[in-house]
Amino acid sequence: MRILLGLLWCLALWSGCHGYYQYQTAIPNGQQVPHPCKPNFIWHGVGHQNPGGGGERNPFGQDFARLGHKWSAELCQLDSDGDGLTNGQELGDPQCVWTTGALPQRTDNITHPGVCDPWGSPQCGVRNTWVTCDTGEFACDAINATDVRNVTIRFPRTKVPPAETSYVCFVFDLPHDQPYHLIANKAVIDNPNVMHHMAILACEDDVELLNEPVLCDNMGNLKCGNIIGIWTLGMAGECLNPLAGFRIGQGGYKRVALQFHWTNKHHVDSWYDSSGLTLYYTPKLRPNDAGTFLIGQNSLHIPPAVKSMTINGSCSSSCTQKYMHGDAHIMAILNHMHYLGISGNVEHIRGGHVIADLSPDHPYSYDSPHVHYFDNPVLVKPGDELKMVCEFSSLSKDTTTVDGDGSYNEMCYGLITFYPATSMQKIRSCIQYQDQDLCELRDPAPNFCDYFKLWNATYPATAAMFEDVMAHCLPYGPCHSECPAVIAKYREINPCLNGTSWDMLKRDVMRNSREDLMKFIVAIETCDNAAVIDQLKQATSALATPTQNCTQPAAVHGQHLAPAQQQPAVQESLSSLGAFMQLAQQLGSRPLLQNIIFNNNHGN
Repeated sequence: MRILLGLLWCLALWSGCHGYYQYQTAIPNGQQVPHPCKPNFIWHGVGHQNPGGGGERNPFGQDFARLGHKWSAELCQLDSDGDGLTNGQELGDPQCVWTTGALPQRTDNITHPGVCDPWGSPQCGVRNTWVTCDTGEFACDAINATDVRNVTIRFPRTKVPPAETSYVCFVFDLPHDQPYHLIANKAVIDNPNVMHHMAILACEDDVELLNEPVLCDNMGNLKCGNIIGIWTLGMAGECLNPLAGFRIGQGGYKRVALQFHWTNKHHVDSWYDSSGLTLYYTPKLRPNDAGTFLIGQNSLHIPPAVKSMTINGSCSSSCTQKYMHGDAHIMAILNHMHYLGISGNVEHIRGGHVIADLSPDHPYSYDSPHVHYFDNPVLVKPGDELKMVCEFSSLSKDTTTVDGDGSYNEMCYGLITFYPATSMQKIRSCIQYQDQDLCELRDPAPNFCDYFKLWNATYPATAAMFEDVMAHCLPYGPCHSECPAVIAKYREINPCLNGTSWDMLKRDVMRNSREDLMKFIVAIETCDNAAVIDQLKQATSALATPTQNCTQPAAVHGQHLAPAQQQPAVQESLSSLGAFMQLAQQLGSRPLLQNIIFNNNHGN
């Protein structure tokens, strides 16, 4: 019923659910207009009084519609909200020169052209009476039952670091005098200026309590990893399906870590926070124990100024066949991207065919998340595939956006809540890195990267390889003559040093600050880069060699010369150069390539 009502609402406000994205791209910085009184919220329906789009237009929307639903010098020079700034000044196009698809002159300090600023000032008070700062009330009938108890876990008053992104954790005991089911949670927000999201991570029993909150990029290192609750910007709380709850207390989780993600974009040094969550639990156990797992993609590279880019990440049929223990029933799905996300969906695939779109967010809004609840849980069988499909738009970005934990990095995940917990007891996530199923790392097949052995520097084979490589290769200076042979030997016997596995290792090492592995990687990369440079020199040298055929035209009367008619040496060099250009691009070596060509052509 909740899904049906949501669809009916979306159909009734079709312009809000579908049309506003088209108009966002028709104005400069249309995808990052902030809400004036909700920190970290984006006003997606810029021309409407409803931040989500649809319904009555605000002053800017009235002018936008009157002038043909397009950006023009006339619209740019207007002051729609009467606050003394033109629409162009507010949207980052002060000179009114922006055109659709171009990067605006300014992409920061954007303000709303339909809401009078400064917010709360006497001159704007009357103009802004239609703007609401309410974030919504939490509605969950189950928490009103007489058997339901609650406990609130909050950080002590803690100083927020003056950094753009910080992850901070604190460990709490849960009630454990008898078995309980955790059935709901509600956010208690102290400082909305910094709060990005909170997660409740279930811990193993021997995890120690902390005396104070600590910085923590990865609570998995503290043996806290299973997500049993989450709050993110725009959510009021979570309310589980009556068929299941998370088992806590006796026979369940007795200790949890509360993890905060703080965003402090302007590095304010005077902020504190003591937010938290109220947990609702009951001794009246439900029919099933609940669990969660994550699907999606761990490798994202989104170029700047792109209107639309789709990235997928699957929990493949081979992964579900291998690691599911019986049927699972999905109760809820939360799509998760950051500010560049514009649409998302989890596809349910069986036998190679999509049988359902489970979590369609068209459009997706990071700060107005939609938890897709299923009154009738969705049956997933071993061998089914669950694919997370994410669409991004980077029209207001002038640099490439990559995956990462930072607020202004990107993500492509679906958090799935299911029962029974035992159906996926051995797997907390089922994600991909590029096209590689990370579930395979748990029990690698022959000739497949044994990632965890490589990550363990004390494993005998790993320790021997590290020692051998570092004895013949250096992480600085030139590539020693004996180093390439050593690298080749281990690449022949260890698939972790090749292809996608090697890329993933470099990513994880850099993010986890493993000094030993960093040195190992840099030592190998030093010789890899040297080999590419030598090959580039050879290829460009062949191209630079004067020949009698080089002066001949490439085409005669519009007819291109066939490959057989081209000089063989030049043809071979062109082929090699194309391959090396790709390598150079991967290594970020285009400027180096240009220097090599210049030097070869000038006899250096």
